[in-house]
Amino acid sequence: MSWFVFAICASIAFAIQSEVNKHYKIDGFVLNTVQCAISVLLLAPFIPFMEWPGDPMYYLITLLCAAMSVVSAMALYNLAANKSGRVACLYQPIAVLLVFLIWLAFDQAQRLFLIENPWNALAIAFAFGLYGVSIQFIRRNDIGWKVLLAVLPIAVLFSIGVILTKIILAQGESPLRITLNFVFLLCIFGAVISLPLLLSKHLKSSGPVLNKHVFKGAAWVAVFHTLSWILFNVAIVLSPNPAYVSMVDGLIPVWFMLYYRLRGFHDDASPRSGLIITLAAVILLLATS
Repeated sequence: MSWFVFAICASIAFAIQSEVNKHYKIDGFVLNTVQCAISVLLLAPFIPFMEWPGDPMYYLITLLCAAMSVVSAMALYNLAANKSGRVACLYQPIAVLLVFLIWLAFDQAQRLFLIENPWNALAIAFAFGLYGVSIQFIRRNDIGWKVLLAVLPIAVLFSIGVILTKIILAQGESPLRITLNFVFLLCIFGAVISLPLLLSKHLKSSGPVLNKHVFKGAAWVAVFHTLSWILFNVAIVLSPNPAYVSMVDGLIPVWFMLYYRLRGFHDDASPRSGLIITLAAVILLLATS
């Protein structure tokens, strides 16, 4: 049950940080570098509370996750700036299915649970089906071959990253303490990896790449990005299958729909699809608790 709460909060935080760049429209390379650096500063006061594993493989995998995160984050930010935060999140249905199948192949306990509890397995499959179908129809104008091709690489990278995260964070004594360390290192590695790209862009640009507008937008993104990462990874550690967390994260289009309605923005999202996605999340919670 606790993983579900963390996943809900993570999805709200992620929706906010995705929509922020819809307003600021900062280049993905620049935004990712600056927000990673700001996130390091935000997390630095928590260093004494972090767990530092002794296994070198932990740091190697964290570096790999950071590299994949940089690539996918830049693609997401650019997609959000050019389209919308909601379009940028359409990689999730593909990622959810990939994560579920990969983890099922790895985790014998999960396979035994589904075999020994066929009704739970059926309910989970039904929830996944509802989610997959509904998110494709929540706003039909967002769906197209160009969009799907744009989000497919993000889905693959995200899936690999989630699986690796689940594996390495499981060795921690405290989900929160090791997650704080993991996100802190991801931000450091992310800033270092992104910096050469930022410098290259600066040399090619006719004007300054960094300015007040960039720092302001990146600061807001950093706050909600860091928060969403911490909440999401804690949920990953606590969940029986990381795909469940990714699926609850799929409520992001619902948060966008509610936000646009409350703000009075024109929006052709389908309320019925939003309700069905919410129902799928509730069914998943009941089937896995």
